[in-house]
Amino acid sequence: MSEENVLLIHPPFQWGVIDRFCQPLGVLILASALKNEGIKVKVIDLAAEGWSQKKLANYLFQNNFTHIGITTISPFREIVYSILRMAKKINPKIITIVGGPHPTLQKKEIFSECEAIDYAVSGEAELEIVNIIRDPKKKFYDLGCINDLDLVPLPDRSHVRHLAYNELSGIYMGDSATMKWVRGCPWRKCRFCTRTELSMTYRQKSPEKIIEEIAIIQHELKYENIIVIDDSLKFNSKYIQKILKMKIKEGLDIPFWALARADQINEAGAKLMRRAGLSGIQIGLESVVPRFVEMYRKTSFPSHIWREKLDQAFELGDKYNFIIIASFIIGAPTEKAEEIWYDINYCKNSKLDFAQAFPFQYLKGSEMWAEAVENGQLTSNHFYTYNDKKFGTTTYTTQELLDLALEAENQINSPFLNPGRYVRIIRKFIKQKNWLIFRHNISRIPVLFRKLILEHPYELLPDELHG
Repeated sequence: MSEENVLLIHPPFQWGVIDRFCQPLGVLILASALKNEGIKVKVIDLAAEGWSQKKLANYLFQNNFTHIGITTISPFREIVYSILRMAKKINPKIITIVGGPHPTLQKKEIFSECEAIDYAVSGEAELEIVNIIRDPKKKFYDLGCINDLDLVPLPDRSHVRHLAYNELSGIYMGDSATMKWVRGCPWRKCRFCTRTELSMTYRQKSPEKIIEEIAIIQHELKYENIIVIDDSLKFNSKYIQKILKMKIKEGLDIPFWALARADQINEAGAKLMRRAGLSGIQIGLESVVPRFVEMYRKTSFPSHIWREKLDQAFELGDKYNFIIIASFIIGAPTEKAEEIWYDINYCKNSKLDFAQAFPFQYLKGSEMWAEAVENGQLTSNHFYTYNDKKFGTTTYTTQELLDLALEAENQINSPFLNPGRYVRIIRKFIKQKNWLIFRHNISRIPVLFRKLILEHPYELLPDELHG
């Protein structure tokens, strides 16, 4: 074992708040790479642990770490910087490293944002992290993407095995391992998204490596479920169909959830997905108003076809009994009240199972953000900004959009306003024959009610609304 002692952290969005949607694969893979080379490493998912600042400070004080590395996402960058300053105050000799989307967006400015940063990494570091720790040659590493994903080690889930990642949008999924089968988005054209700016080209891991990891998750680690967090699985592609057929052939019956586009789901794909154990799917609906489908550049089809693709996906979900969660955007630039309610009413009357409404956000690096900056409506210092009438882009304040998102979820998800929706959901759970999941979700209906229609999509502090 070498003399290095590395702490890798996935930051919280808010101190003391527990968020266990998915495992932090980035730092878990880095931990594997370091461990394989004999470097002592510890991973803390602060979002899942719900630690306070004081608890982390005590932990840093009690452990003699030589390095600390933190995933840095733009909206939570100030929390990251506070951790780095705290680490330096406790141990001035500790070496600090930041990676993740924010250093990629702020390549030139990253060191001026926080004096406690020693090294910064843009891109994917799994194949370089050992050299960065042991023999750094420069302050900033611009690494880009790893083309051969089979070279990337499997995540070391032992660091988080004591934590139960078991909930998606209030739905109990069972003790879940997180996976990525591909990196990057196959579409990469949505104008509200930062994928193009982050240079996240679409790459696939070999089906054999994926099946190997699934077998470990099911047989060795004894997880109950998998959530695949790829940007969008192409379920009608030969690649995904090969994985699903191999999963069936190998007797890997662990259920899974995934994220996908509606226009990548067809009859044959849906049937195979269900045979392979798909329990639920999350779809980015965004809008069915034609001008916003075009504004977002959501599809290559004529804008009115997008609604047909959504209808087809929801019908297939109903036929093959997998839960469908759909997310949509409220308060896009110039969006009128009647257009917002057109989307809400569509969701109310469609065969989706749960809906999530998100106020429109300008994300630094996206086309819509760049357009607003060029028009003088935003500045380059707006990283992750909710739409607001003070920018001249909407007639709503951010708080009004948050309230409207809450009202939208109430209208769509309420068991009192839409009892038939819950009859359908119960029928799907019964057809899936996963009785543990069924019992948990039936007993959690009050929790679902609270999470889906009584809480904002984001609980943000006032100074986080326009960061």
